Amino acid sequence: MAGDEPRVLAVVSSYHEMLAALRSRITELQINGERFDDYAGLPRGYLSKLVGANPVRRLGMTSFAPVLAGLGLRLLVIEDPEGTARLKSRLQPRNNSYPRVTYTLRTVTDRQWQRIQKLGRATRLENFKKLSKAQRSAIMRAVRAGKRNGGR
Repeated sequence: MAGDEPRVLAVVSSYHEMLAALRSRITELQINGERFDDYAGLPRGYLSKLVGANPVRRLGMTSFAPVLAGLGLRLLVIEDPEGTARLKSRLQPRNNSYPRVTYTLRTVTDRQWQRIQKLGRATRLENFKKLSKAQRSAIMRAVRAGKRNGGR
């Protein structure tokens, strides 16, 4: 059935076009901003700051989902064939023969952390020994003064 397809309200390719589409949706639904803020879980008056004539705030990670859901909208990301062709004609594809790291977070164990600290202490001591006696005294006076004033 043709009636099952979603209605296309706007074609957007920039932030300003998206704001214009949201404004037209608000007008279409005859939405009161403060009631909408309460419904969407936003601070009072926030919708007008986001999509008003002169927006003071920008739609961000926190407000994006509540605004779209509150207006009954979903975004679809579709390919622009002309843009893809332009991109492929100007850029070389990457070389997939290089190994790439697949993890994004590495856990450091207590034993590894102790080794890192030991190396740092040794390096700091070496550098401290290279200073003159006057420089070392000035550093230690600053350290002691910091401890007396609530420092470490």
